[in-house]
Amino acid sequence: MRNELTILNALKTMVQTQLNGHLDSNLDPIGERNVAIDFPDTDQMPMKTMLYIQPNWANYEALTTESDDSTFNMAVFVICRKDSQENLTRKVYGYFNALYQLLKTNFSLDGEVDFCAIDDADFYPAVEGNRNIQAIEVSVSVRYTKDF
Repeated sequence: MRNELTILNALKTMVQTQLNGHLDSNLDPIGERNVAIDFPDTDQMPMKTMLYIQPNWANYEALTTESDDSTFNMAVFVICRKDSQENLTRKVYGYFNALYQLLKTNFSLDGEVDFCAIDDADFYPAVEGNRNIQAIEVSVSVRYTKDF
């Protein structure tokens, strides 16, 4: 059954297994421990680089008796910590660019959705007032046929 939770899991799995193919050689590889469907908590980050996936909002206005099309939006937080300011900026943008390339080349999330796109990205030079942590919040929207 295709629903919001399966889409979150599809994005998580895709990032865990395919993002490394789009990374620059100077960035650390991403594994299972680097990606979570969770709210970003910089105090509890298990790794120096984390990608947190959060559901953002959904639009079901197109749902009718003739159509099950819907839009689901997610926020992907790319967070890096414990490095110099210059290196942190390079890292968060490096991981963001890899995520952009991944979603550009696999816009169906391995066939889970009809289309996905990055709508917006916000850079944070300091997180929670800490200049040793930088982040980019990436807004991803997906269109899919909702299964009930």
